[in-house]
Amino acid sequence: MSVTAGTRLRHYEIRSPLGKGGMGEVYLALDTQLGRLVALKLLSAEVMSDGESLRRFKQEARATSALNHPNIITIHEIGSDEGLHYIATEFVDGVSLRQMLKLAPMKQHEALDIAAQVTGALGAAHEAGVVHRDIKPENVMVRKDGYVKVLDFGLAKLVRPETLADDSQAVTLQDGGTETGVVMGTVAYMSPEQARGQKVDERSDIFSFGVMLYEMLAGGRPFEGETRSDVLAALLKEEPAPLAARAPGIPAELERIVGRCLEKDPAMRYRSAREVLDELKRVARRAEEKTEVLPMATGEVTAQMTKTEMLPATTGEVAAQTTGGGARRVSRRSLFAALAAVAVAVAGGYLFLRYRNLSWARDSVANVEKLARDEQYFAAYDLAVKIEEYLPGDETIKRLMPEISDTLSVAVEPAGARVFLKPFVRDGNGGNPPPRRLVGTTPFKDLRVARGDYILSVEKEGYAPLERTVSSALGRNARDEPDSAVRVEGLLVELAKVPDRMVFVPGGKYRLVGWGRSGDDEVQLDDFFVDRYEVSNRDYKEFISAGGYMKKQLWQRPFVREGKEVGWEEAVREFKDRTGLPGPRDWSNGTYPEGKENYPVTNISWHEAAAYAAFRGKKLPTLFQWEKAARGGMTSRIYGMVMPWGWIGVKDYVNDRGNFKSSGTVPVDSFEFGMSPFGTYNMAGNVAEWCANEQSGGFTTAGSSWESPHYMFAFYGGFPGFYNSDKLGFRCVLNSEDARGDQGAMPINTDDEVPVYKPSSDADFRAWLSHYRYDKTPLDAQVVETIETDDWRREKVTFSGADGERAIAYLYLPKNFPRPLQVIHFVPPDNVWSGYPLQQIVEDNFTHAIRSGRAVIAVVLKGYGERKVPPDYLSPRRNTVKYRDLVVNWMTDLRRGLDYLETRDDVDTRKLAFFGPSGGVRFGLVLTAIEPRYRAVVFQSGGLRKSVSAVIAEANEANFAPHVRAPKLMLNGRYDENLKFRSEIEPLFKLLREPKRHLLYDSGHVPPREASAPAINAWLDETLGPVGR
Repeated sequence: MSVTAGTRLRHYEIRSPLGKGGMGEVYLALDTQLGRLVALKLLSAEVMSDGESLRRFKQEARATSALNHPNIITIHEIGSDEGLHYIATEFVDGVSLRQMLKLAPMKQHEALDIAAQVTGALGAAHEAGVVHRDIKPENVMVRKDGYVKVLDFGLAKLVRPETLADDSQAVTLQDGGTETGVVMGTVAYMSPEQARGQKVDERSDIFSFGVMLYEMLAGGRPFEGETRSDVLAALLKEEPAPLAARAPGIPAELERIVGRCLEKDPAMRYRSAREVLDELKRVARRAEEKTEVLPMATGEVTAQMTKTEMLPATTGEVAAQTTGGGARRVSRRSLFAALAAVAVAVAGGYLFLRYRNLSWARDSVANVEKLARDEQYFAAYDLAVKIEEYLPGDETIKRLMPEISDTLSVAVEPAGARVFLKPFVRDGNGGNPPPRRLVGTTPFKDLRVARGDYILSVEKEGYAPLERTVSSALGRNARDEPDSAVRVEGLLVELAKVPDRMVFVPGGKYRLVGWGRSGDDEVQLDDFFVDRYEVSNRDYKEFISAGGYMKKQLWQRPFVREGKEVGWEEAVREFKDRTGLPGPRDWSNGTYPEGKENYPVTNISWHEAAAYAAFRGKKLPTLFQWEKAARGGMTSRIYGMVMPWGWIGVKDYVNDRGNFKSSGTVPVDSFEFGMSPFGTYNMAGNVAEWCANEQSGGFTTAGSSWESPHYMFAFYGGFPGFYNSDKLGFRCVLNSEDARGDQGAMPINTDDEVPVYKPSSDADFRAWLSHYRYDKTPLDAQVVETIETDDWRREKVTFSGADGERAIAYLYLPKNFPRPLQVIHFVPPDNVWSGYPLQQIVEDNFTHAIRSGRAVIAVVLKGYGERKVPPDYLSPRRNTVKYRDLVVNWMTDLRRGLDYLETRDDVDTRKLAFFGPSGGVRFGLVLTAIEPRYRAVVFQSGGLRKSVSAVIAEANEANFAPHVRAPKLMLNGRYDENLKFRSEIEPLFKLLREPKRHLLYDSGHVPPREASAPAINAWLDETLGPVGR
C-alpha cells in the first residue's frame, strides 16, 4: 500500500512525512474522529515480514502505553490497516535534542532543565519496570514551550513485570529476542554491559543518560572514534576527558554527577534516575543562590512556587492529594484554595517560560547573524523562523531574511502536483541528507525557503515525477539584475509514455554554451528522452548476451582508421575483452569485474556505443542534446562556472556533487545532488561520454571523467572511433516519434587557425623582470603542524609572505632516504581555486614522486581554500595593472617558499625542480623564467590559450616562456579536451627554448599516470641526478 498525503489508515488521514527511523516512517496525520493532529509511525515494508521487528514494533507501543508521565510521549492507539501496522502517538511540535545540539552550544541552565525532565521520565519508566535501552539526543524532543518528551521505546525491556500486574489497563511485556548476548541500541550511547550483550537494568539507561548529559555540556561525546569499532573500544576501555577541560566553568558538583553516571561498573553508578534527579535539583538550587537564572519546565517552576512537588492532575486527584490517606475529608474552602494555588503556579510557570523564550530569542539573533556570515543558510533560516515566533517584526531578522532565504515558485502542467524539497547539507547527518518534505501543491508562487541547494521533486499520480536540482546561486550572481527567486516551470509526462530509466527533455532552439564550443550555431531540438544514468555494465551485458557483436545491422556507421575504411568483420574482431571474447577491453570471460554491475561501462569504442544504442532502439545523443540535458542552456557572465546542478564560485567545493579527481568510477546512481535540470546523473564527472557528432579524425565526447578536474565539464573532446578508455562511457537518447531534422548531429569543426608567437626580446624580459624583485626580509618561519605517515612526514609551515601576510606551505619529506633530499616545487592545477585542499591535491596526484625519494613543497597562495579572499572579491581583468600586481604577489609567495627551503639542511636546493600540471603550467611559465634556482622543469597538460593575447605584457605567460632556461619536459594528451593540440599545445612547445622534450600520449587532458609517473621520475633522474639510496 502506497502512503502519500491524503492516504487514510482507518480514521487517520496522512498529511505529510515527518521522518524515518530504523523500523519505519513517521507521518503527520489527522485523527478524523477527534479532530487532532497525531504522529503515525508505520512499520516499513522491508521489515513487515520480520517477526522480531514486528514484535519490537508492538513492544514499543505497549512499553510506552504502560507509562503515564508528562515527559513521556503518549500512545493513543496501536493498530493495522490493509497489512500496515501503525502506532498513533501525540504529535510533538518541536525539535529533537540532536537538532538543538547542532544549532548552537547549549548553556548550562538549558542542559540542566532538559536533564531534569529526562531523568523524571526515566524515573517513571524504571519504577514501572521498563528500561529504555536507547537513550540518545535523537529520542528526546523539546517542544516550543521548553517541555521535554522522551520517545522511541522500540528497544524497551521489561525488568519487573509484576509492577504492572495490579493495573487492569497494564500490558504485560515479553522480552523475547533480547536476552543476554544480543546487543541492541546505539553504540555511542550504550553502557559497557549493553555493548557486551550482558544483562541490563535501570543503570544502563543512567549510563546512556550520562553520555547525553556530557554531550550537552561539553559539545561532544565522551567516547569518540572514526569507526563504530573505535567508539566501542573507547567506551569499554577508556575514561572520558575531564568535563571541566572541555567545558570550563562547569561546577565540580555537576562534573561529579556526570562522572558517576559514566562509571563502567554498574554498581558504582546511581541506583535510580530519581537519585540523579535529586542531585541535579541540588545543583540547580546552588546555581540559583548564586543569582543565576535557571530556566525550568512548567512542572518544576510550579514545584518551586508551592514548595511542594506538584504534577499535572485532575480535580479529583488534587482533592486526593490534600486528604490524609483518604481518612480525612477536605473542606470545600480547602479544595478551592488548592485549586487556586495550582492556577497561580501554572500561570507563574507560563510567564516564566515566556520570559525564558523571549530571552532565548533575543540572545539568538546574534547567532543568526553569525550563521549568515558563515553562509550556513539552512541553520540561519531555521533559527530565524523560530525567533520570529517570539519576536515578530524584529528588525535584524527582517534585514537578514533576504540574505538567508529565497523564494520558490513552481508551475507545471497539469496543475495539482505535489512538490517536495530535499536540502543539500554538506556532511549533514554523517553523509546522509535530511529527508525531503512536502512544501506545497502546484501552482504556487514566492514560497519562502532557506537559501541553499535542493532536490526538487514534482509528483502527480499517473505522471512521471519531475526531479531536478534547484538553487538561486546563478540568479543571485547575475551581473546585470541579481535575482534570488527560484522559478520552476515544466510539463509532466504521462507515466506510461516515459521509457524505463529515462527522463524527458523538452525541445526548442538551442545554442551550445560550453567553453569548448567552436561556434554559435543554433539548432531546433524536438522533445526527447535521455537516459537518467550512464549505461552500466549490467545494461551492456544484455547487449552482449543477445549477440549484439554478431548482428551486423546494429553497426550502422563506416569504420575508419587513420583515414582508411575498415570492414565490419575486421573491426569487430578488435573489440575483445582480456580473454578474447567480444566485450569491453577490461572485461574477462565475457563479463564485467565482480561487484561492478552498476558501474558505468567503459573501455568501449564509439562504434560499440552506437551499436548498443541501436540494440535498444535508441541513439547516441548529439552534442546539442547532451548539453541541453546536462545544463539546460545555463550560463554565467561572471567568474565561476555553471555545472549541472547550477552555478559555482571559484571557492566552491564540488567533490560531494560529482566524481572528480578520484581513483576510479562509482555506481551510475551516485551523487544525486549533482543531477541536472532534467534529472540526469553524473553528466559531470565519473566518465566522459560519447556523442553522435563527428569531428576531425573521430567523434565528439562531452562531460568530464573521474580523473579530470571539474571544470573539464565545460569542454568537449574528440577521439578516433576505435579509441577506448576507462574514463569514457556513454548514455542514449530516444527521439520523439515526430522528430524532424538531425537534432544538431552536424560535424563539429575543431580546425582552428594556428597562432604564431614571436619570442619576446631579452630587453623586454629584463624590463618585465624588474616588477618581480622583492626584498628578502626575515621569513619568521614556523612549523605549525606535523603529520607522520608510513612513507613521509608532512610539515605545515607558515612564513612572512607578500604584503606582510602569513603565507602557508606544505613540505613533504620522504622517509628512509638519505639527507639532503632533492626537492620538487609543486604548483597545482586550477581545481585548487574551487576549494580543493592543496595537500589533498598533492597526496591524490603526486605521491609517486615522494615515494621515489624526493621532497615536495607546495605553497598556499592567496585565494586558495586556506587563504580565502573576501566573499565580495572580484578577480581583476587580466589586461590590467591590478592583475599584474596580483601575479607579482603570487610569485613572491612562491619564491619565498624557496627561500624557506634554503634555511633547512635536510633538503638540497641546488637540486630543485618545478612541476606544474594543467593550470599550474600558466604559473610555471612565469615563475621558472624569473627564478634561476630551478635545475629541471616539468609542464604537464599545459598550453597557450588564444586568450593569452589579452593578458597584460608584464604577466603574460607567452612572453616569459622563451626565457625558461632550465631543461624542460612537456607531457600532453594527444586528444586533450581542454586544449587543442595544433593551436594551443604545439605552439607552446615551439616557443620554449632548448633543452626541451615533448611526450605525447593517446589520452585526453590528463595523461595516464602509469605512463607519466615513470617518465617524470626518469626525467628528474636525468636532470637532477638519481636519488640517493
